[in-house]
Amino acid sequence: MRLFRFRGVSITPEGVYYVLVLLFIVTGALIRNFQLLMILACMMVGPLVYNMTVVFRALKRLRFSRKLPHSVCAGDPLLIELMVENTTRKNTYAIVVEDQVRLLEGGAIKSSETVDIFFARIGNHATVVSTYRGQINQRGKYRIGPLRTTTAFPLGLLRNSFSVDVIDELLVYPKMGRLTPQWKRLIEIEQTGFAASRRQHGLLEGDFYGIRDWRAGDPRQWIHWRTSAKRGQLVVRQFEKQNQQDISVIVDAWIPKKPSDEDLDRVETAISMAATIVSDLAAIGGCHLMLVCNGTKTSIVSGTVSQSMILEALGNLATLTPVSSNQLNDALSQTLQESKHSSKVFILTPRYVDISDTEMFEGIWRDTQLRSELGRVNVLSSAEEKLDTYFVMHTEDGLDEDSTLWEAQA
Repeated sequence: MRLFRFRGVSITPEGVYYVLVLLFIVTGALIRNFQLLMILACMMVGPLVYNMTVVFRALKRLRFSRKLPHSVCAGDPLLIELMVENTTRKNTYAIVVEDQVRLLEGGAIKSSETVDIFFARIGNHATVVSTYRGQINQRGKYRIGPLRTTTAFPLGLLRNSFSVDVIDELLVYPKMGRLTPQWKRLIEIEQTGFAASRRQHGLLEGDFYGIRDWRAGDPRQWIHWRTSAKRGQLVVRQFEKQNQQDISVIVDAWIPKKPSDEDLDRVETAISMAATIVSDLAAIGGCHLMLVCNGTKTSIVSGTVSQSMILEALGNLATLTPVSSNQLNDALSQTLQESKHSSKVFILTPRYVDISDTEMFEGIWRDTQLRSELGRVNVLSSAEEKLDTYFVMHTEDGLDEDSTLWEAQA
């Protein structure tokens, strides 16, 4: 509790003891009419006035800025640079800057952390940079700031502090894992079962790599007339066959009304697997992806995989907030209607889901057309042990997955 505050200046506990001693001396001087004690009391007022003057001016013309990455994956090292510029002609000493890290969106556990950065000396008309590093182990959209600066230099009797509205946002993507060879074989098997998803691209889509003799059934536009005239027989241009994977992924971020730690871990495992699938598809050209994030709000990203699409998909996964209501029927219905018929649909869920459950998927089973599409739906549940055969989460010993670790260094 602050006993005194004027324009951001407050008294410290040490200052309270100092004032009590000063009052004791003044009281004694008045009672005893002792002039030396009165002189001593007047001398003790000087340090208070001096300390107030210094701390009030110390923070008056400091300028702050922050530099941080736009995004980072949960569990990865995070470096943030904090820059302080002193625009006065005097040096400033012993400044403590408190930075706040608060979860705004995404994740089931709301968290807030503070980081203290100490600047021993900021020269006149100089800029000092301090870096603090940390590790955010929970995905989501975070707000960094505002800053709160404090100094009690030089005597520590009075403290000056005020807030600086230097606010940035940081997107923390889900923690990545590793897809096993069994997952890749599952995709290949499923894609083989759908001829449309392993299509041969036409003349303008394939990569030209050679010429061969004409065969019955070859399109006329493939004929290479100049070479045919030289050889005296028809030859055609030959193109590579390209495989295109069409995948639709539904992330079912469902939790019970009173979730346990195990329930929350299952949701995060499903979301991490979806993020790993998205990142893995980024290395494969020509893939078509439809990602449906089903939580407090439903977001859909669909199209040919590109860098911008990957960032949008990972952003949706980062801010996906679990929900206790059952919305999987609507999400699956929308996916079956909007996805390609050649696309295989994967439901990543933290609970046990049975496609044949006519109560959970009542709307789909009543629709003849949607019911016929259920053959291309696969359910992968993090509540079942067999998920480990397709996805492995990266873990590091000695780290608490719910903690946020910070360390500041000048």
